[in-house]
Amino acid sequence: MSKIRLFLLSTAVAVILGLTAVVFSPNASAQGENLLTNPGFDGQYSSFTPIAGYQEEACELGVCTTAQMPAGWLPWWVAQTPNDEPWFNRMPEYKPVCPHQPCPYPNRLHSGTQALQYFTFHSTHQAGAYQQVSVPRGTNLKFSVWGQAWSSATSQVPSDYPTVVNMRIGIDPTGEANPFSPNIVWSGFANPYDNYAPFEVTATAQADRVTVFLWSNPQEARQHNDIYWDTASLVATGASPVAVAPAGGGSAPVVAAAPIVLGPTPTPNADGEILVQVQPGDTMWNIAARASITLDELLDFNNLSRTDFINAGDVLLIGYGEAVVAEPEPEAEADASEENAPAADEAPSETEADTAADDNQAEAVAAVAEAPAEETGSTICLRAFDDVNRDGQFNAGESLRAAVAFTISDGQNVISNYVTDGTSEPYCIDGLPDGNYRISRSFVANEVATNARDQAVSLSNGSHWDFDFGTVIEQNAAAEEVAMVNNTDTGDTTGTASNTTAAATTAAASDGGISTATIIVGLIVAIAAILFIGVLLIVLSARRTNTA
Repeated sequence: MSKIRLFLLSTAVAVILGLTAVVFSPNASAQGENLLTNPGFDGQYSSFTPIAGYQEEACELGVCTTAQMPAGWLPWWVAQTPNDEPWFNRMPEYKPVCPHQPCPYPNRLHSGTQALQYFTFHSTHQAGAYQQVSVPRGTNLKFSVWGQAWSSATSQVPSDYPTVVNMRIGIDPTGEANPFSPNIVWSGFANPYDNYAPFEVTATAQADRVTVFLWSNPQEARQHNDIYWDTASLVATGASPVAVAPAGGGSAPVVAAAPIVLGPTPTPNADGEILVQVQPGDTMWNIAARASITLDELLDFNNLSRTDFINAGDVLLIGYGEAVVAEPEPEAEADASEENAPAADEAPSETEADTAADDNQAEAVAAVAEAPAEETGSTICLRAFDDVNRDGQFNAGESLRAAVAFTISDGQNVISNYVTDGTSEPYCIDGLPDGNYRISRSFVANEVATNARDQAVSLSNGSHWDFDFGTVIEQNAAAEEVAMVNNTDTGDTTGTASNTTAAATTAAASDGGISTATIIVGLIVAIAAILFIGVLLIVLSARRTNTA
């Protein structure tokens, strides 16, 4: 009997020690565990206490009441200098997306109950947020987060004449808190207007901590330059450190930021005017800076105001110089005297005729060579589908939807109309010139969008865009539409469908509920407690037996 009790006691101790080793081993955390604090930007938001000198200058009260931050995250921004225009590089206002629950702006959530937003009003910013995370040196890491922008000249949704907002994310493998450190590994720039899109970047820790950064830098002032971030993740991986541009997919395509292309050095024309052509990515501010003039001078030269817009291909006056006077061409000398000239009724020789034909052919070839290459323009492709699994993406097995009317406009004119037949889509519109466009679609009774109801896109440099519009038919669709209208803020008169998908719901559960790791630990503790109680009963039983 004593041998049995001894065996049970030793077995229980071994199990408890083994479970304890699993729970508390430094290598116990499996790959894929989120290392961030508050990755969903959830919970209570509080005023930020300045850290750097420029922050103390912006927060004269010793606390930034306009920088309400979630636990675990800190803001950063580039301070405005005395030489900057009033609209340039303003400190953003940071605040939670949802001021109360239920959230009045569900389209600005990706998952969970909250998201981080910051914005500048009628101005630009260079700003973001960051978090420092302790990790073992040499750890391969992947940082991912979902981002969205609302850049609008008015209070309309989708974005009305958006500017390039230059959103990106980064990892500093040395753990510094400087967003301009040359050590940072950055993702590509993107402009996900009005719908969330994924950002991702990887790097290898070079110290015992790393810093993850969120970044945005709108090029031009708009009434709304609002940035939203949600559902972040920092996980250890076995992959090699490679900076990855934002992948496609999700609820909206990722829009690459237009590069700034410098044209040739401008020279005065015959009237003495110095003209430049607006390139993709140009703003009035950087055109004035390149021309070494002030923004006000540029506006005066071109009879513009700060609220006007410029588009690629526009010609702007940046100054005056000396008029270029064309030199007169020398008069042609006589080839022969009058007496040696052929008679009027004398036909040219065969050699002369051949020479004239060759000259005409050469001139035609030269004219073709000098003719500017025809611009093909950009392409938009459209498709409507029955989103059976409600994930906002067109998947194999999901059917196309017929009788959906699409309209593409440039803000002033309708560019194209198309009605789907449910078999031949996607339907593509080619040859679209650079500019900002809006895509809207029709809905039938009880039809509910599972991704964007409308889309806004900025076309440049022969870009290609694929838009998939998913919907489902529900009997309570009317009630959902009323709730959606009631949950839009001032100016959001059109609204967009909530982007909460099945995957996002899972992420919300992991962010706001009990995590899988917590459940496992709880089970282990419960098992250990049961074994301990069993051992204790055996010992007490043995003692009672010996006493008897």
